[in-house]
Amino acid sequence: MRTVIYLDVLLLVNFVVGAAFLLAAGLLCGACCSPLRLVGGAGTAAVSSLVLLAPTAPWPLALTYKGTTAALCVAAAYGWQGVRNTARLTAWFILLNLTLTGALFLPGAACNNLSFYLPVSPGLLLASTAGVCGGVQGVMHLLGRSGSACFEARLRVAGQSVELKALCDTGFHVQEPLSGRAVVLVRLGAVRLPEALQTYLERCLAGGGGEPRPEWGVRFVPCQTVAGHCLLPALPAALSCGGRTQEGIYAAFCDTPPPQGGWTALVSAEMASLLGK
Repeated sequence: MRTVIYLDVLLLVNFVVGAAFLLAAGLLCGACCSPLRLVGGAGTAAVSSLVLLAPTAPWPLALTYKGTTAALCVAAAYGWQGVRNTARLTAWFILLNLTLTGALFLPGAACNNLSFYLPVSPGLLLASTAGVCGGVQGVMHLLGRSGSACFEARLRVAGQSVELKALCDTGFHVQEPLSGRAVVLVRLGAVRLPEALQTYLERCLAGGGGEPRPEWGVRFVPCQTVAGHCLLPALPAALSCGGRTQEGIYAAFCDTPPPQGGWTALVSAEMASLLGK
C-alpha cells in the first residue's frame, strides 16, 4: 500500500504545529518572540519536515538532524537567550513534538528520519496540537507562580545607585536597536539623577530636550505601547538583584504616572530569569 503525501498540506500543517509548539515552549520558559520571528521559526519547522521525503539515513545522522533543526527553529523564533535558556527552549520544543507523536501514534503511521506522517486528517492533527498546547496552558495555570511578580533590584546608572521595584512583564521585550542590548523601562519620576541629566530627560519626554552631553551616552529606544509608537531616552546601566548583576544593558525612561502595584521599572521575562527571578 502506497502512502500519498500532499506537499502543500504537509508544509501548512507543520507550519501551524511548529508555531503552536514554539509558543508553548516560550510559555514554559518565560520567553517571548515577535510575530515576525514566530513566522520564521514556524517556517523553519515546516521546511525541516521535508526530511520525511528524503532517503532513510542512519539513526545517529537522523537524530543529529532532528536536534539541529529544532535548535534552528528556536533560534529563528527567540534568538540567543543564553546557553541555559536556549537549551531549555529547544528541549521543550522537542518534547512537545514527541508528546503529540505519542498521543497520535496509530497503526499505519509512516516514519522516516525520525519524522512521522500520521494517518489522520489535518483537522484532527491541528485539534490534537491545540489540545497539547491547552494542556500546557492548564499546567502553567495550576502550577504557575502566585503572588506579586515584583522584586527588589538595584540600578546603577549615570554614577548613581537607585533602588527599584521591578515588575516582570512577559509582554515587555524591548532592545536598544543599534547594539541589540536588553532594556529596562524605568519611571523617571521614581528616581533621582544628576540635576542636569534629570532636566534633560524630563524635556525629552515632554517633546524637547536638545543635544545631550556626549558623556551621558544617551540612546533613543523605539517602544510600541497601546498609546502608540514613541522614542524613549536611554542610558547605559547595570541591574543587580540577589547577588546577580546584568551589565551592559540600557535603562530607558518614561513619564507614566504611578501605576497600580507601585512598580518603578519593567523588565522582560528573560532579564528576570537571568537575575534568578
